[in-house]
Amino acid sequence: MWSEKDAALIREMRLRLDQIATLVAGQDRDVFLADPAKPHAVAMFFVMVGEAAGKVSPAMQSAHPGIAWGFAKRLRNLIAHEYRRIDWHLLRTIATEDAPRLRAELPEPPPPETFD
Repeated sequence: MWSEKDAALIREMRLRLDQIATLVAGQDRDVFLADPAKPHAVAMFFVMVGEAAGKVSPAMQSAHPGIAWGFAKRLRNLIAHEYRRIDWHLLRTIATEDAPRLRAELPEPPPPETFD
């Protein structure tokens, strides 16, 4: 059973993962990494994904055990608290390989009007 909060959080995660996909789409690795803004934008979107993942209810997380909830939260913490340790090449790999998989695994939440 969906709660309004879980639906909103998962919509947020899906939106931010879509934005990451848009930023890395068709971007050669070196071109992407040379951009002064895109890698930082991707990092910020991962912070948002991890923040939302950390607030999804334990019941929803248990209902979807295959989703990398913990990884999303740990990545968020690394970016937010240890920014100088970011491996930008690895972050791009996560954005191009892991993020699409996470996006595909997230369930489709009911629309907001369902909860009115």
